[in-house]
Amino acid sequence: MSTVGPPPHYEELTRAISAAMVALYAEVYDHRRTTASTFINGDVVVCILEDILCSSEQELVAAGGSSEVIEGRIAFQADREDEFCAAVERVTRRRVVAFLSGNQASPGIACELFFLQPLDGAL
Repeated sequence: MSTVGPPPHYEELTRAISAAMVALYAEVYDHRRTTASTFINGDVVVCILEDILCSSEQELVAAGGSSEVIEGRIAFQADREDEFCAAVERVTRRRVVAFLSGNQASPGIACELFFLQPLDGAL
């Protein structure tokens, strides 16, 4: 019985993607506490970011403004989608064909989901 393991350089790829996502968050929010974990399964890349809220967002959430924080995060993703995709493309050397993002204000967690063009070029 054979098992399929992670692709070559899996840990290097996941660390580089995590670092790129954390850098994008820091650039926009001037918030350097964010941590990330990235997973790759075939043509899918998932990056989970934790501790994403800056101080002003944390205050807004505490005051009942979670929806405003999420709306701001959605706008951030729309404005920066090209940068997110470019970072993953640069690291994986594969084209991103779809990008989805999800955010939660409490706790401050985000999920960045990238679909890569299949290696056989289909789509």
